Amino acid sequence: MIGILIAVVVFVFPITMMLFYSESDIQHQYVPHENGVVILRTLLWSLGVGLCSTLIGWAVGLKIALLRKSTFAIIIVILFMTLAIPSYAVYYAWWQAWPTGSWLHHFIVQNRLLLFAMKVCAFLAFVGWAWPIPACIAALSNRRDNGLALLKNLDGSSLYQGFCTRVRAEKKLLFASVIIVGAITASNTTCFDLAQISTVGNELRAVVASGGSYSSAPWLSFFSVLVAIIASFIFLRCTAVSQHQSEIFKHKQSILPVVIVWILLTGGPLFLSAILSLGGDGLQLWSQYSNDLTLSGSIGIVVALLTSLLVLTSMSMHLSSSACFNYLANCFDFFWILLACLPASMLASIIGDAWHLVQLEVVDRTPVVLILAQVAKIGFIGSLAGRWAASNQKLQTLFRLDAPKTISTFIRAANPRLLQAICATLAISFAMSIGETALTSELAPPTSSHPISIALLNAMHYQRPQIVTSMLFVLVAFVAISGVMLIFINKKLVVTTILMCALVSCTQYEEVKPPVTTVIGSAGHSDGHFMTPRAIDSDESCIVVIDKSGRLQRFSLDGTFLSSWELSLSGTGFPTGVSIDEKGNIWIADTHQHRILVLQPDGTELLSFGEYGTEDGQFLYPTDIAFSAENLVYVTEYGGNDRISVFKTDGTFVYSIGHHGVDRNGFRRPQSIAVDPITGHLFVTDSGNHRIVVLSPKGEVIRLISEMGRENAQMLYPYGILIDSPNSILVCEFGTNRLHRFSMDGESVQLWGSAGSEIGYFRTPWGIAKTPNGIVVADTGNNRLQLLPDMMTKQ
Repeated sequence: MIGILIAVVVFVFPITMMLFYSESDIQHQYVPHENGVVILRTLLWSLGVGLCSTLIGWAVGLKIALLRKSTFAIIIVILFMTLAIPSYAVYYAWWQAWPTGSWLHHFIVQNRLLLFAMKVCAFLAFVGWAWPIPACIAALSNRRDNGLALLKNLDGSSLYQGFCTRVRAEKKLLFASVIIVGAITASNTTCFDLAQISTVGNELRAVVASGGSYSSAPWLSFFSVLVAIIASFIFLRCTAVSQHQSEIFKHKQSILPVVIVWILLTGGPLFLSAILSLGGDGLQLWSQYSNDLTLSGSIGIVVALLTSLLVLTSMSMHLSSSACFNYLANCFDFFWILLACLPASMLASIIGDAWHLVQLEVVDRTPVVLILAQVAKIGFIGSLAGRWAASNQKLQTLFRLDAPKTISTFIRAANPRLLQAICATLAISFAMSIGETALTSELAPPTSSHPISIALLNAMHYQRPQIVTSMLFVLVAFVAISGVMLIFINKKLVVTTILMCALVSCTQYEEVKPPVTTVIGSAGHSDGHFMTPRAIDSDESCIVVIDKSGRLQRFSLDGTFLSSWELSLSGTGFPTGVSIDEKGNIWIADTHQHRILVLQPDGTELLSFGEYGTEDGQFLYPTDIAFSAENLVYVTEYGGNDRISVFKTDGTFVYSIGHHGVDRNGFRRPQSIAVDPITGHLFVTDSGNHRIVVLSPKGEVIRLISEMGRENAQMLYPYGILIDSPNSILVCEFGTNRLHRFSMDGESVQLWGSAGSEIGYFRTPWGIAKTPNGIVVADTGNNRLQLLPDMMTKQ
């Protein structure tokens, strides 16, 4: 059967290949946290979210169960479509409740509550996303028998007595709800990563990122599989109890409490965040990422179609009169639910590594492997939709009496139930595919166009709200339209609408031949390796790098590791900029502690200045540092200030340049700065405005270089910059994965590199520095540095 074949391709074959995978081939570079602490933290978060979501959702579900049939159906569809929106979208919506520069953010930072506030946002996001799950379970189970639902009204019992009666009567379903929500929470990666909470999901993600596999952390992997198995078993038992529902009771009930809870916890924050994209330049999403959106749409269509095929398999097995097929149907459902409850990093490791071992070019390192992984994660939608479609008593009776002999006869007999299940599966799985970030970030091939969720994840990490809110608007709008179509419009239109996306063409950009390069390091926590290197600089003797592990590492000019030391930095983030002055002192833009830290060459602290705030001499997320011949220090910052603050070398404030804005004198995330040693002009990468701003030392704008785009003479999120000769500047573009040389007058001279993981290609390059031998680039997404010694001579 088609569904069985899909299951074999997406997971059974990969796991079989991994059984023959030689453990000696794995690079054990990962240094884990204490496994017991991580597992305990994961359990506490999962059970806490499960309990809170169940308390809220169950109360709402009891109200929903008493609604009229038409209203009941509408509310259930809204809840299911809400679950199609990724949980990190809800997290971001809550996060934006206290944006940088607001009085609330100021209060949080001043009282050192930033980590606590991020955890609160994560908890609200998990509960805000998950409460519809117990609400649906409660509504569907109580729809069968409304006598218990009215018990407290009929016998005059108190609210407490009614509560205790209900808990005793439904303790199994309540327990199942807590476990199911808890398992989904435990497998989450993105929300915990954004909130900087170390749990099993993102610990396994770190294992994969550092060059290992799921077997590199056996206890974490065992815990993940065990939780997934328990949750899958309980879920099937739960749905088995709630099948064969009859709507014997209709009661006029207000939907106001349901609407209020939905608005407060989920819909309100989401729609408010989405509406914000209509202001400013939020709708530039298409002009910046049209190819990425098209690619995501194409992947989503294929994933949705494959997932919809599972509906047929699941439904046909459940409707079979054979006990063997019924048992196989339950195993089929159990399999897909199990995959959904596994951490995405584990799925990515198994599926990606297995197909890489096969070395089948049409699958390995192509969008095909990402499609297979997404089907593995989302396939439970089709399986459960088929299970729901088969639960209809009339269909069961019909198929027992006269089982269809052909597929066409089966489809005709199963309609309209089958059509409804397929349409819902298409809509939900397409939306989930578009929003999937964890699998996508690990398995998407490095090409000129990436799935849009990668850009969305980067935008959330690096605070580009105009991109995030635009994408949230797309997700919310699509889910809302899909829900309306499922309720009010002929279901065939859903399929037509989705398939229309496939007609959009994808423009490809010419890849630039990479130069000869030398690679320094790879993913890992040990000396000479990196975990997201961003801050980089060089002088006449060494290269200095700081990555997101909080280490400062020093290398010789040829890439030989020299030394490293741990920095005493905040756990809320790590530096995005570092500069070496003429004395060899190391100046660090300690971004998330809102200060500048100066170290001597041996690591001894020499000076520290700045604090959180918007006044003169204060910072909101400093990003880079540069020095002038007049012993002035220029510091770029973003997050609301978006300006250049000028200091003396002892930390005394002198003046500031610019403001947040899109006008000629404005900045949006000025990421890096370089000073022309001849003229003293400042060259600033105004990354949010996709341009280079050339300023006089006093701040007068001399010229603007480039505009937004991916073509020649255009840029997309320029980050690093340096003066590479008396006549030219060199820029690394985070958004287009390339290096771009301009003349001092702003003319585009030359391009190097494109997206890729091979030597000479880049993946979200962040920083760039000049050495006596050439250029060194922080190839951030590939967790390495690249030395380009010949670029100085290529004109």
